[in-house]
Amino acid sequence: MPPVIHFNHAGASILAPETVELIVAHLRREAELGPMEAGTAAADRLEAGYARAARLLGCAATDVAFGTGHGQLYGDILASVPLKAGDRVLVSRQEWIGNVLALKHACHVSGASMSVMPWDETTAVDVEAVVRSLDPDVKIVALTWVGASGALINPAEALGKALRQAKSGAFYMIDASQAIGQLPVDVSEIGCDVLVACGRKFLRGPRGTALAYISPRLAVSMVPRRVDDRSAKLDVGRAAIHQSAQAVETAEFAVALRLGLIDSLERALSLNAFDTRVKLNALATELRNRLTDVPGVNILDLGRDKAAFVTFVIEGIPCQRVKELLAARGITIGKNGVGYTPFDMDIRGITEILRASVHFGNTDTDIEKLVQAVREIAAEAAEAA
Repeated sequence: MPPVIHFNHAGASILAPETVELIVAHLRREAELGPMEAGTAAADRLEAGYARAARLLGCAATDVAFGTGHGQLYGDILASVPLKAGDRVLVSRQEWIGNVLALKHACHVSGASMSVMPWDETTAVDVEAVVRSLDPDVKIVALTWVGASGALINPAEALGKALRQAKSGAFYMIDASQAIGQLPVDVSEIGCDVLVACGRKFLRGPRGTALAYISPRLAVSMVPRRVDDRSAKLDVGRAAIHQSAQAVETAEFAVALRLGLIDSLERALSLNAFDTRVKLNALATELRNRLTDVPGVNILDLGRDKAAFVTFVIEGIPCQRVKELLAARGITIGKNGVGYTPFDMDIRGITEILRASVHFGNTDTDIEKLVQAVREIAAEAAEAA
């Protein structure tokens, strides 16, 4: 079976062959030596992963936590933040549904309230308006850096700078799952307290992996809801929670997948993050411009700065059907419904989108094949109308 032409990196990217082999090799060692013995042999490599992640994120290794997915880490961190009745939580319009549910639940059990931050004419977070809305009751400011329903890049660094200048005591949480691997990330410049990302998107890590930055300021005040022998230790008869990012980690994890994530981190570090941004943006811009010229295609991207994907619909044909027709041609793209980003898509009055995301493996020939396939599908839909 020939390999697919993959344009769904924003959903889950295809692993580098070397990463696949590394994961499989460890599974073989588990079968040969025993899982615990193979894990012990990989201990130094696993520990080195914290330093690799710290380099990529711009923080100390003790500020890094690994997990099994974005939702798991985000939810565990959020559940550790003390909230009470009267507290306010501000979220971005582009917030992912998993974050929305976790935030709503946290507000429900604590008595806090949640509201969507103001946005500007491009739909990005309006930093100045957010600052005007701040008061001592604001305890969390949650931002999705790059949303799932459009290529817009939110001003993460500008918002962080504004929160610091306003001397806000709120904890600043960033969903960077769509950003890491395609945008430069430096939490020391952003000024956030939390940055969470899954490994499977532009970072090209395996599914079932994630990483997070947790600021020392937040780490010392967290009250984890779940504790085990990784996040705490027994001290004079009580559970002493580690006052670091380790407080949200679990003792049990898939070693092979963690090793695959570490390999992906090293691959990202071997590249210049700013060069990566330029190259992927050029690919996405080329695809966006060419799809714009296809009759019957409506581009739905918003924002001044755009990420490495293109969102669109084809007139007269459901997005799921387009996805199926492209798959039959050996081309994979993403399809999102309103459930992925409920605030943004509801405000825009759209219920579904197609999303074609690019990475280094995509060539001009790949783009030509995708555009031609979309052209054919759009023409067939127009004829049937």
